[in-house]
Amino acid sequence: MSRAQPTTDAATAAREEILQAAAELFTDLGYALTSIDAIAERLGATKGRVYYYFKSKADIFFDIQRAAMARLMAEVEPIARSTLGPADKLRGMAEAHLGMLLADLPIQKVSVQGLERYLFHSSGYRYVNELREINQLRDTYEQIFAEVIDQGAREGVFSDMPPRLLTKPFFGALNWVTVWYRPRKLQDAQSNRMIVETLVSFAMQGIQKEPDHEPKSG
Repeated sequence: MSRAQPTTDAATAAREEILQAAAELFTDLGYALTSIDAIAERLGATKGRVYYYFKSKADIFFDIQRAAMARLMAEVEPIARSTLGPADKLRGMAEAHLGMLLADLPIQKVSVQGLERYLFHSSGYRYVNELREINQLRDTYEQIFAEVIDQGAREGVFSDMPPRLLTKPFFGALNWVTVWYRPRKLQDAQSNRMIVETLVSFAMQGIQKEPDHEPKSG
């Protein structure tokens, strides 16, 4: 008798659990030291369950990257397509981006930090197509921000500098939270909101056009 196949919802939930467990281990131990056995142990399952859904550790890693970008895009794109002015739009997008980083920290931390480290891994050349795909997803996501920054620059709201150039330090100010942020057990939503508002305000100051100061009359 053949084994019953999991339903779509059950399969999706199982894959999500594996991605979450793997992301936590990649964050704690690093990619190289994380094994399929360790992921299965974190899940309280057999490694056969992991292999049922993923062929290799690399497949899990790249699916984490895809999941992270899909979740960010789902939060940010509706704001980017709204009728808000560029300053309000960019602030809303940045708040959504940073809020997702905090709420989905292990997955997003692997996405922000892991790919750069993996690019220098000795076996990275074996996954050229996957790396190209993930970089394309990142470029598409960054382009959404660049378009809003470009709109703001043309309207005199943001600094008149190349949008793609401004986008890099803007993301840097936001994404650095994945390096230093450590959630506490009793930390509430208000604390996270304060972090989001503070860092977004800091990032916005870096690209907003400085007001013209007229000389004071004597």
